[in-house]
Amino acid sequence: MPRLRSLFPSLRRGPSAGEQAVMRRLAEMDNALTRRALAAEEKLERLSRRMEEITAYFAQRAHPLHHTQSNYLGDHTALTLLQGRHMLYVDTRGIDIAPHLMVHGIWETGYTALFERLVRPGATVLDVGANLGVYAILGGAKGARVHAFEPNPRLCELLRRSIAVNGFTERVTLHEAAVGDVEGEVQLAFDTDWPGGGHVVPPNSTVAGRPCRVAVPDRLFPDPGFRLDLVKMDVEGFEGHALRGMRDLLARSPEVRIMMEFAPGMMASQGMGPAETVALLSGLGFRFWNIGLDSGLTPVEADVLAAESGAGVRNILVARKAP
Repeated sequence: MPRLRSLFPSLRRGPSAGEQAVMRRLAEMDNALTRRALAAEEKLERLSRRMEEITAYFAQRAHPLHHTQSNYLGDHTALTLLQGRHMLYVDTRGIDIAPHLMVHGIWETGYTALFERLVRPGATVLDVGANLGVYAILGGAKGARVHAFEPNPRLCELLRRSIAVNGFTERVTLHEAAVGDVEGEVQLAFDTDWPGGGHVVPPNSTVAGRPCRVAVPDRLFPDPGFRLDLVKMDVEGFEGHALRGMRDLLARSPEVRIMMEFAPGMMASQGMGPAETVALLSGLGFRFWNIGLDSGLTPVEADVLAAESGAGVRNILVARKAP
């Protein structure tokens, strides 16, 4: 060792100033390369996620079989794929919703896109007027806790099977009932060709119907700790009565958002028109937005909605703060 030290003075004295400068420069270059490698890795990860989104987008639109894996099971029943991912039983006699689901695997794309943006894992969701269960299944797939209400017995039969086949029995609860503000029994009118038009028969109407149970959410969920995060509602003009039946529940759910059909003519025929319905919601501190076909939201004043009449139909979002 003494011999080596005599041959290499730097070992005896430590690194020279020049050597130290080189070492510092090497350390700086190493740090810079590390930072660039981390940045490149992050960019690649973002690019990978974006490529997955782009691939999924074009797969849904360019591949004719992506959404059309439907199988007829007999007895007017088919099993199809919702958005190419979730199994859904449908009644093949329907000419309103079922054909879209069997051929394309989608329904109300703008509305479902907004629903999927608003629902969160662990959220509590009411699907009022569940029909075949498109929104109940999408909510369950997101990990939400869904209470689905549907009074049509045939649609309930299909939805029970859809819930089970997707493994959502712990997430989605089906209530075979209409939703209103008075418990009891009403008459339900529906057509197998147009099951989406099923509705509570208005008082003094001569339309034939069959008895169905009415559930009142405030009575069904009396626990003060039970709160809502999202409500989707399409009940052919009975929305005012359904909202009045969950008034206390809405009052104690500060973050709740409501996606609902707003059809002044049908609402008036059910005895609780747009003015009374809007007043109820405004009194609870809610504001209103129109839902566009592309799922975009446009603010609309309460007095504009309250003054509406006639046969027009729109979809609105109701919330206490801008979504």
